[in-house]
Amino acid sequence: MQRVNLFEIGFIAISLTVLALLLAGSVLWIQWWRGRGKRNLCGDVSPELITRLPQPRPRWTVFDFLLMFGIMILVGASLQQSLPTPQQETDQTPPSAAVVEQAVDAPPDDTSPDDTSPDDTSPDDAPAEDAPPAEDSSDRAAKLRSQVRIHFIANLTAFVLTLIFLRLTQGATLAHLSLVPHRNDFRRGLFATVWILAPVLLLNLLVSNLVQYEHTVTNLLAEASGTRTFLALLVSAACLTPIVEEFQFRLLLQGGLQQIADPPPDSDAMSFWKPSTAWPIYVTSLLFAAMHWGQGAAPIPLFFLSVGLGFLYQRTGRLVPAIVVHMLLNAATLCMEFCRVNAGL
Repeated sequence: MQRVNLFEIGFIAISLTVLALLLAGSVLWIQWWRGRGKRNLCGDVSPELITRLPQPRPRWTVFDFLLMFGIMILVGASLQQSLPTPQQETDQTPPSAAVVEQAVDAPPDDTSPDDTSPDDTSPDDAPAEDAPPAEDSSDRAAKLRSQVRIHFIANLTAFVLTLIFLRLTQGATLAHLSLVPHRNDFRRGLFATVWILAPVLLLNLLVSNLVQYEHTVTNLLAEASGTRTFLALLVSAACLTPIVEEFQFRLLLQGGLQQIADPPPDSDAMSFWKPSTAWPIYVTSLLFAAMHWGQGAAPIPLFFLSVGLGFLYQRTGRLVPAIVVHMLLNAATLCMEFCRVNAGL
C-alpha cells in the first residue's frame, strides 16, 4: 500500500479551498452586478458595494510614510553591514583548526622532493586559476535566512519607532490609528477576502504562466523546508508583514494623500467625512506594486490587490479588515508552498 503523504493532502486541501474561494467570489460579483446581492463586500446589508463608516480626522501625513520608509532603509543597511555573511562565518575558522583539518585530510607523502621533477608534472596537475566556488544549498539558505531576518527586524523597528513618533508628536493612539480591532472588523475582513481575492487570483493565474514568480520567502522554503523555517516565515510574512505594509501604505501613504485630495474637517470627533477621490488609491497601489518589483509578474496582481484594499480602507476608515485580507493571502500562499515543497510536487 502506498504511504499517505500528509503534505500532499495538505497541498490539495489548500488548493481546493482557494478554488472554492475563487468560485464563491466570482458568484458574489456576478450577483452584485445583476442587482441580486443581499450583502456587500463587507458582509453588510447595504446598497453600497463597500460600507461607509464615520471616520475621525487623520493625525498623520505623507511625511510620516517617508519617515518610516527611511527608517527601514537605514536599519536594513546597518544590519546588512553588521551581520556576518555565510562566507565570513566560514572565514572565521581558527587557523589552528584549519591546519589540523589539513593534516588529517592530507594523504601520506611517500615521495621525497627529489623524486619529482618538473617534467613529471602534467597539465592536469597544474594549479587551476582562481574560480569562484560553487554556491551550495546551505550557503543559499543561509543568505536567504539573513535577508528574511534583516527584513523582519527592519520592519518591526520602523513600525515601532513610527508609532512612538506619532504618539509623541500628534498624540495618536493605537485606537486613532485604527489598530485596535472593532467587533465587526474581522467579519468584514473575512467577507472582503472572498470578494477581493477572487479577481486577484484569476489575474495571478494568467500572469504566472507568463513570468515565473520569485520571492525570498518561497526561495528559502525551496532550500530549507523544515518546520522551524516555516514557523519563522509564518510569523514574519503572514503576521508582521501585512500589519506593517498596511500601516505604511494604506494608513500613512494613502491616508496622507487622501487628506490632500479630500481635506478632512477640523473637528477631532467622529464625523461623516466621506473621502471619495480615487487617485490616492491608484498612486499608493503603483508604489506598492513597485516595491515588489523583481518578483516576476507579482506586481501586476498585487497592484489590483492594493486597489481593492485601498477602496476598503477609504470607505470604512478601518485598517484591520485590510490587514485580515492581507494576512489570509500571505498565510495561504506560504502554507501551500510549504506543503508543495515537502510533498515533492
